[in-house]
Amino acid sequence: MTKESAPEGLIDATIGVAAHLESELEEALAEHRLTRASFLVLAALEQAADHTINQRELVAKVRRTSGTMSVRLGRLEHAGVLTRERDPDNRRSVTVTLTERGLKLVQAALPTYHERSERLIAALSDDAQAALAEHVPAWLAFFEPDERVAPRLGVAVAPSAVAARMRRAVGLSQDPGVLILRVKRDSAADQAGLAQGDLVVEVDGSPVRSIGDLDRAVRGAETEANVSVLRGAEPHQLAVRFA
Repeated sequence: MTKESAPEGLIDATIGVAAHLESELEEALAEHRLTRASFLVLAALEQAADHTINQRELVAKVRRTSGTMSVRLGRLEHAGVLTRERDPDNRRSVTVTLTERGLKLVQAALPTYHERSERLIAALSDDAQAALAEHVPAWLAFFEPDERVAPRLGVAVAPSAVAARMRRAVGLSQDPGVLILRVKRDSAADQAGLAQGDLVVEVDGSPVRSIGDLDRAVRGAETEANVSVLRGAEPHQLAVRFA
């Protein structure tokens, strides 16, 4: 096995490529006074019906935690490119809408982003592009498991080690627990108010240190479970009711 094909070599090379791609795309979007993170938010809204989307869905689409998304949305709202409105029938639900100013901004930036992406991917042969299209989503799924991880609860979660790394990256404490990556709409978790970015630390008083802990606790509950989470740095306790 060569150094380049060894696991650490492949990982280092992938991280290096990702850093270059991020830098190139940030540079392209700077012409429109946008960061890539803000662009992804506006692009998701541009593609949504009526340019409106629920904030939880938006979090899932752009792969950000609810805490960091709230901060970013606040900045974009202040800049006048989107608006947020709470559902009068469900105060936990927030609708995000692209403004006319935001629409013009993202539509001007989209061709720039596309052209730079095409130029970057052109460095690979057609076969290499096809291989990436096949294998990279599967690799991503290793870190972002689907809803089958906790089907009764209706969430996809990251294990404690990954959760600690993700929280550390945004300046949060590395408390033990599993991190919610996605919440299935109308699931028990969704109805209880659990959100992407919540760190599940206890269920019915039992510590959650692994995906297995969460799965066993949820399976053992009859009709209701009390779930303790950290939302950012703030503790919350939510009652989850199962059909």
